[in-house]
Amino acid sequence: MVPGLNVRRRGDVLDLVLDDPEHGNLVTEEMGAAMAAALGDVGPDVKLVRLTGEGPDFCRGRKSPPIDRATATAMDFRSVIAAGPLRLYGAFRDCPAPILGVVQGKALGVGCALAGMCDLTVAGDDATFALPEMNHNIPPTLVISALADRVPYKTLSHLVLLRDPITADEAKTAGLVGQVVPRADLDAASAKTEASVLECTAAALQGVKEFMRSAASLDPGARTSLASSLIATVQASQGR
Repeated sequence: MVPGLNVRRRGDVLDLVLDDPEHGNLVTEEMGAAMAAALGDVGPDVKLVRLTGEGPDFCRGRKSPPIDRATATAMDFRSVIAAGPLRLYGAFRDCPAPILGVVQGKALGVGCALAGMCDLTVAGDDATFALPEMNHNIPPTLVISALADRVPYKTLSHLVLLRDPITADEAKTAGLVGQVVPRADLDAASAKTEASVLECTAAALQGVKEFMRSAASLDPGARTSLASSLIATVQASQGR
């Protein structure tokens, strides 16, 4: 078990729980690696991954690993600073099962990216989203790489360059969030979302996620070919 992260299987659901509320659920290098490994191990029997954060805030960013900035080379920065988050974002993108994010309070930096990368994101109306890295003259290129195909350019530019937090409703308009509910109703709303997803078979859920992940980047011919192949594969597997 990695400090600050609980990974547990609950029936058809894999729960990833950020569990260091005292420090705002900052994602450490070890937590990121453990989440990536758990997502990489998701098998054909998992219907849903559920990402939550304990305490008042979902995730206030990342705790970067130490590096000697006076002597580190560009390659050192790439391997120490960039490799971990990119591996984590890749695991979110490649996870075969849909991922549900449940967001309350602050979602900053990595927290904002993870909320946006979930396939389904339910947020309390107290949630705020921000990319504050440029306050420290750190270009948030890693977060941008995670969100560039999910958030409109102008919205992403305002988040990055102005650094001002946006509300849950604004995040919904931007595509970071799918549903906003009163904070008091967040647990009930996320449970309802989970129950709705679990009514479907794992094969159908993983098949539709695979198609949605790839469809927009394919030319029309490849897109229609993948569509027919996936629906045939899923239907055949469910007919046995």
